[in-house]
Amino acid sequence: MKKILFYTHNIFTKENPVGYRIQQYFPYLQDSGFTVSLMTTKTTFAKVLEEAARADIVVVQRLLLGPVKLSLLKALAKKIVYDFDDAVMYGSSGESATRQKRFGRMIKASQAVFCGNAFLLEAAKAYRTDGLYYMPTVVNTDEYPVKEPTGSKPFVVGWIGSSSTLRYLEEVRDVLLFLGDQAGMKCRIIADKPFQADKPGILFQKWNKDKEKTMLLDFDLGIMPVKDDIWSRGKCGLKLIQYMATGLPSVAHPIGVAEQMITDGVNGFLRTDRDGWIDAIEMVRKDESLRKRMGKAARETAEEQYSLKVWGPRFVEIVNSL
Repeated sequence: MKKILFYTHNIFTKENPVGYRIQQYFPYLQDSGFTVSLMTTKTTFAKVLEEAARADIVVVQRLLLGPVKLSLLKALAKKIVYDFDDAVMYGSSGESATRQKRFGRMIKASQAVFCGNAFLLEAAKAYRTDGLYYMPTVVNTDEYPVKEPTGSKPFVVGWIGSSSTLRYLEEVRDVLLFLGDQAGMKCRIIADKPFQADKPGILFQKWNKDKEKTMLLDFDLGIMPVKDDIWSRGKCGLKLIQYMATGLPSVAHPIGVAEQMITDGVNGFLRTDRDGWIDAIEMVRKDESLRKRMGKAARETAEEQYSLKVWGPRFVEIVNSL
C-alpha cells in the first residue's frame, strides 16, 4: 500500500482541527490505495524525516524549509509535492530575500507544485516550467445548504473570517458604518474576535466550526474587502467560495482571485470605492429577483470551479502520476 505524508505548520486547534487543503483530500487518497499520515511543525524534524523515509510521497504544505532541512528531506523522501495557497515568498510584511530563496529551493526540489491561484502559479514559474499545477482552495459544496432568498427583513450583509483578517474590514469601514445606520439592514461579522465598530446595526457572532455553514444562511449577501497589496493577491478567496456555495451574491474589491471568481453583475459585484460598494449592496437588497439570479449563478460557480467533487479526484490523479 502506498504511503503519503502531509507536513505543515502547527495550525490546528481544538476549535478548528482541519485544513481545507489537507484533510479534505484524505478520503480520496485512501480510496485510491494510499495510507495517509499528517505531521506538523509541532513534531520534531527528526521524526518527520523518519516518517518521510517510509512514505512514497511527502506533501509539504506552505512551509519554507531552510537549506539544511530541505537537503535532508530531499535525501530521504522519494517524491516531494509542494502546496501553497498564500504569497509565502513575500510574507505579510512584503519583500523578503530569505523567503524568496527558500521558496525557490522548495519549488525546484519538488516533483509537483500545487499553486492556489493564478498569481501564485506565475510566481512559481520563475523557478521552473514543468510540474506546476493550478489547485484552488475548494469546499465540499454538498455540505453547504443553499440560501432561499425571501423578502424578510432585516437585509443582512455578512463577512466571515478570523481575527487575523479582520484588518481587511478597515478597507470598507465607512461602508459598514453607513449600512449600520440604515433601517432594515444589519451587518453581521462572524469571527473569533469582534470588529470594533460602535454601531447597533453591526453585529458580532462568534465563529463555530460545527455551525459555520448554517451561520452563513443568515446572510443575504457576503462581502470580501481586501487591501491592494502582494499578500492579498496571493489569497485564494475562501470567503467568496463559501458565500457562493451558500448561494449568496457577494461584493469584493477587484483584486486578486476576486477578479477570476466574480463575473461582475452575474454572480456578484466588483467595486472599488465606498459609493460603488453601497450602490451594489442596495441593488441586491431592493431587487429580490436579482438576488435569486445572482445567488443561483454563484452556487453554479462554486459547484463547477471550486468544488471538492471536482478537485479531489484531480488531486489524486496528479499524485498518482508522479
